[in-house]
Amino acid sequence: MIFPPMKMLLSPRWLFLSSLVFATATAALASTSKIETLSDNTYAITRTANTGFDRDVDKFKQEAQADAAKYCADKGKTLKVVMVNSERPHFGGGYAWAKVVFQALDANDPRLTAPVAAPSTVGGTAPSTGSAAGPAPLPTQAGDLYTEILKLDDLRKRGLLTDKEFEAEKKKLLKRSK
Repeated sequence: MIFPPMKMLLSPRWLFLSSLVFATATAALASTSKIETLSDNTYAITRTANTGFDRDVDKFKQEAQADAAKYCADKGKTLKVVMVNSERPHFGGGYAWAKVVFQALDANDPRLTAPVAAPSTVGGTAPSTGSAAGPAPLPTQAGDLYTEILKLDDLRKRGLLTDKEFEAEKKKLLKRSK
């Protein structure tokens, strides 16, 4: 293999071209952000990988939460995270993503201090409200299981969960209740 002479590699033109290629390649690995309005003062931000190789859903969750915080700050509102969800599909099965459902509220809004609904741990992640609360307790009786599925269905009907997310979470609940 023939390599270019060292003098050529250090030339400004070569450095510019190589940095341009590097910047283009790394930009392709970044994630994209999409915001959607779910209802009055309730929004969802989804961070999706641009390639199947970027599978760091924790990074996407952090980026989505930062996007939500910036969105609220730009509007002069206070952030209240309702739910954090993510998926890292099998290779070839799609791109990894993370979704943050949040409310943009006034600083004196009573909903800021109100507890988040029980299925806030959908996807295995509790909301980032600064509390040290763990995941929601597992259903112990058939009535509890039914109630949890109804809560998930309510989130689906309000547009906070997709049909696919609802089915996945319902399967998890059913599997844990056995």
